Amino acid sequence: MNSRLLRKDRGKKMLPNNNDLIRRVANRFQKTAMAVVLRDVAHHNWGWFSNEDQRMHIQTVDSDARNGPSRIKVWLETKGQRGFNLGEGTLPGADIRKLKSKVDAERGTIEAKWIHFMIQNDWISAVLKGSTITVTAYPKSHNKFHREIDLRLRYPGAYKGPGSWDDLPPQVTFDRENGLLVVGREKNVDDRSHIDLGEFLFVN
Repeated sequence: MNSRLLRKDRGKKMLPNNNDLIRRVANRFQKTAMAVVLRDVAHHNWGWFSNEDQRMHIQTVDSDARNGPSRIKVWLETKGQRGFNLGEGTLPGADIRKLKSKVDAERGTIEAKWIHFMIQNDWISAVLKGSTITVTAYPKSHNKFHREIDLRLRYPGAYKGPGSWDDLPPQVTFDRENGLLVVGREKNVDDRSHIDLGEFLFVN
């Protein structure tokens, strides 16, 4: 298909997408005790741990600030609405402003890493009905929210003529390695269209 939002083969040879690869990637991710997304901001390193709340946030991951009175957590969204709200602990006003400024500057990177984390933990689902994909974030949580993608508007050429997606609807899956939504019928998954969930999952 000619129309693609994102190709993932820029400058590197892609490995085959199979169950063994998925397991290896998932195992490697789970063995990492934490993901550090911001370093040395407001006197702390910030990120999240493997067993986390189903709501985007950052928290202190320094060895002396993971628990107890030094622990700080900041919520970065409420049901998909971007925000910056202190959830646990306290920070001086100057440090809060410094942290918020850094989060604002790095928001795209933080969200991309969180979306990848969501996919790895099966905290996101996608269902196709007609030409509309309904993406559900945190489907088993009270923080659940939905987003819709109309494929007929996004890929109009795929719905024209015999053998089009009208006759043979595309498959909808997740690329667990790269944190993307995958749409299409090509035999090779790498040849299907890849949608960056960061485009629409979290909104202002």
